[in-house]
Amino acid sequence: MSEYEKILQEMRKLSYKNTELSERLELVIGENAGKIQRMKEDEEKLIAVLKDLTEEQTKNRDSELEKKEEERLEKERADEAKKQSDISVITNLLENKFQRSDDFVHKENVKVYRNVQAVVVDELKRYTESAQEEKNAINAKLGKVMKFSVISMLASIVSVVLWALMAAGIIK
Repeated sequence: MSEYEKILQEMRKLSYKNTELSERLELVIGENAGKIQRMKEDEEKLIAVLKDLTEEQTKNRDSELEKKEEERLEKERADEAKKQSDISVITNLLENKFQRSDDFVHKENVKVYRNVQAVVVDELKRYTESAQEEKNAINAKLGKVMKFSVISMLASIVSVVLWALMAAGIIK
């Protein structure tokens, strides 16, 4: 029996050791369960914080995107306003250029009109002088013809008087 008692004693030792290990295991599990519970709570807190951060980042990103879009639209509006301003300036410049061009063309047209008028007046004077010279030349020729006609008429009258005297028998 001694062997039986040895085995029994060994079984008791093992049982005692098993109990001791079970108690330690329960203690370790208890300690670790608290740690695990705290870790779960920490994890939930971290998840909540991450969720808040993610939501905040999403809001910030959305806000930033909206801000960038507003800035882009504002820049486009400013560019459009600048283009309109540039177009207005260019239009005013063109209108001024056209006005100056019209004024210049008008002045040149007046100069040309006056030059043409001066040429016409000069030509008219030359034509009048030429016509006067021709008239004077014709009058001079006509004067000679008149003198010859007067002499011819006097000769005709003398001839008629002589013929009448001859017919009357006064002159033979």
